[in-house]
Amino acid sequence: MDLELNETQKLIAESARDFAARVVAPRAAELDKSGVFPSETVQGLAEQGLLGVNLPSRYGGAEAGVVSYALAMIEIAKACASTAVTMAVTNMVGEVVQTEAQRDEHLPKLTSGEHVTGAFALSEPGAGSDAANLTTTATKTDAGWVIDGQTQCITTGGYAGLFVVWARTSGPGAKGI
Repeated sequence: MDLELNETQKLIAESARDFAARVVAPRAAELDKSGVFPSETVQGLAEQGLLGVNLPSRYGGAEAGVVSYALAMIEIAKACASTAVTMAVTNMVGEVVQTEAQRDEHLPKLTSGEHVTGAFALSEPGAGSDAANLTTTATKTDAGWVIDGQTQCITTGGYAGLFVVWARTSGPGAKGI
């Protein structure tokens, strides 16, 4: 088994490491103290191709794979954990968009930073972020979907252009979501 990084993985890791050292790390303590959202930094993540590492290139993604994604996350997280969470959530939101029409409309906006971030509406007062125990429901009607429930926290929700709302559409457990 060959465990050497390929050229794409090396390039992504190096690019993320450089960006983290130049842009993310110098502001990390200030951002933690002030609580200010790093809009310029997130735009820089988009310019570096780090908001769609696994997404297809036709949507502005890097198509670099999960190893590249993990390497980039490590480098950004070493510089600033909260910036890494923003990057992670935005990447994950892009990966769960299901229909081609939704992908065409939203993924280029996620990868370019036009949407600023993606957001997960998952955490509930009684379940935290344990998706298998969430109680929010989604019921299909003739007019669309009716969502009934509450969230405790929506990661990057104040800045997101695209939200993924996790809801129960059938029975208990993870398969009902």
